[in-house]
Amino acid sequence: MAEGVKFPDVPQLVCNYLRKPLLTGIPIGTKVPPTRPPEFIRVLRTGGTKETVRSEAAQITIEAWAQDEARAADLLSTARAILNAADGQLFGVREFGGPANLPDPTTAQIRFTMSFQIRARGTAVTV
Repeated sequence: MAEGVKFPDVPQLVCNYLRKPLLTGIPIGTKVPPTRPPEFIRVLRTGGTKETVRSEAAQITIEAWAQDEARAADLLSTARAILNAADGQLFGVREFGGPANLPDPTTAQIRFTMSFQIRARGTAVTV
């Protein structure tokens, strides 16, 4: 038997981490809700690699959707602040670029988006 490292579901951890009092009542998930609410946050894993034996550097994109630009920008800014304070299983957050106003190409709903590198600790497992 050998020891390996199992890495967590980083997008789900990010969703859980974002469900803080500052974002209470905002749907946060990894998919667009089937019944689209007026505002929500979506978390996507868009890449990343194993960084060390026990950590990985996941590339995560956060999308904040709302009815107007100011609200979408505010939701993303709040998510950004929460992530930049991460420590524990999620740590070492780096920003790839500032927020971008990228309306949904299908519905034209206002959407702000930003990408991060978020480090995550894995757990040793016997394989």
